[in-house]
Amino acid sequence: MTTTLRRTSWVLATTALFAASTASAQNDRIVLKDGTVLENVTVRSFDLRNVEFRKGGSNDTRAADLVASMDIERVKDTYRRAYAAANSDTGPGEFLSQAERETDAFLKQFGYYEAAMLFAKGGQWGDAFTVLENLQKDLPDSGFLPVLYQMKLDYYLGKGKGGASNAVKVAKEYETAALSKGFPQGSQLEAKYYGLLADAASGSVDAKRLQSQMRALAGEAAAYKYVADRARLAIADSMRGEKDYSGAQSAYEELLDKEGTSEAVRAGAWLGLGLCQFNAASAANKDLYRQALLSFLRVYLETPNAPAAMIAEALRSGSQAAKKWGGDDASRMEASLEYRLKTYYPEFAGDK
Repeated sequence: MTTTLRRTSWVLATTALFAASTASAQNDRIVLKDGTVLENVTVRSFDLRNVEFRKGGSNDTRAADLVASMDIERVKDTYRRAYAAANSDTGPGEFLSQAERETDAFLKQFGYYEAAMLFAKGGQWGDAFTVLENLQKDLPDSGFLPVLYQMKLDYYLGKGKGGASNAVKVAKEYETAALSKGFPQGSQLEAKYYGLLADAASGSVDAKRLQSQMRALAGEAAAYKYVADRARLAIADSMRGEKDYSGAQSAYEELLDKEGTSEAVRAGAWLGLGLCQFNAASAANKDLYRQALLSFLRVYLETPNAPAAMIAEALRSGSQAAKKWGGDDASRMEASLEYRLKTYYPEFAGDK
């Protein structure tokens, strides 16, 4: 599961009620990573390999690695009290307490997942990792198992060189688990993607080699757009790192123009585009600082579930762009973005 499944509690906590009938109400909703929405279904199971559901009088399945988010009536009903407390300090504990009482593995896994997401949202990364590690031990066939590796890798890679060694370690663990435990093909390809990024972060792969490897991966993952697009984003980031700003900007814009681009990729593309615009700006062309600021703001406002490190970088760069621009309200914007960075993303406030 990609970073786009990292939905906070309000995604599942809607106000729909169970239909009063003897048959199971088909009020569930599944959103796939390519943007397809499966509505008026009844989700019956969700494990490492598949999500099984019923629509009308027919049973159907989709590979688990294609699922972006789900809205499931049974889950909302089971965790009603926890969702009501989601915005308080007791939220994670409420989810975990209910999960411990659950004997149904399908329902139990959602308590772990939601608790981990709330801990991560609050910057309590160690607690989030621990919850997902417990999920791995208690429910080794859970559909949320890949989230453990995704969350750790997004965190460590977001720490730059300081997190590189941990990223390499976790990427190897992800690749081993994906191959040995029967993860879906998309997850196996995603593990490979993270492995390439981790190697580059550690300095064991240079930019040209990374770009070549990511191009090959994008081709291999053609049937898994969410992986192929992340590989293309990595290529664009690498081009920008080599100061090929024109080529990188074109690559970012191409990703943003595509239909069905995942939230994490859109966040990375807006961030990269803003950094290209910032680099091209000057005292003689301050409007490019304003354009960069708008790109950074789109990361914060339009992709709230993107990896925290991306959002933190957008806030930091946005504050710098506002200062350089110096237009109307620039000082207030600079201070506001700096405040949000230090308040909501303190773990990344000092990272570059």
